[in-house]
Amino acid sequence: MVSSPRPPESLAEYLDRYAGLPPDFEGRLSVDNVSLIALLTTAHCDRYMATQHMLSLLAGLPVPTDEPYEDFWFKFWQASGTAYFMPGNMRASVLAALNYDGLGLADRFLSAFNEMTTEQWDAAAKVIGEALDERIVAYAPQQAGELWLRDMQMTAWRVRYTAPGPVTWQDHEAFRRGWEGV
Repeated sequence: MVSSPRPPESLAEYLDRYAGLPPDFEGRLSVDNVSLIALLTTAHCDRYMATQHMLSLLAGLPVPTDEPYEDFWFKFWQASGTAYFMPGNMRASVLAALNYDGLGLADRFLSAFNEMTTEQWDAAAKVIGEALDERIVAYAPQQAGELWLRDMQMTAWRVRYTAPGPVTWQDHEAFRRGWEGV
């Protein structure tokens, strides 16, 4: 499951803002410009890849159906005790993640995990593990579900933690100078 390979703003705006390359730039790029473009791309890679990983984890589960008592998501919702996992409640966050923005989906999972008791976590792990059973034969369903939940929790945290903030080049330089001065 791969989301749209574009940042929330156009590449031209991004390069103008962070690399000082205006959208109408024509000409040759210096090695410094190419290096800066590569650095900016790499700096934003972690959040993008974590969003892709959350979508991959979700894609490994059954898709929602119209059969509520046979549907995986109904069972998952019941086991977890939280409405965060109801497909109708997740729809907008999943679609946003498919369009690069995984922050809402990450927050949804982190909030749900925060509300779950140990018993609900274990019950949810069992439901997930049973859904993964056909694909993951090396582990017992409970263990596979537990691994899935922990992986989703840590991946959601990576998306949340790497969310863009008001960091400017000046903030970056102040951070660097602070550590150089230690």
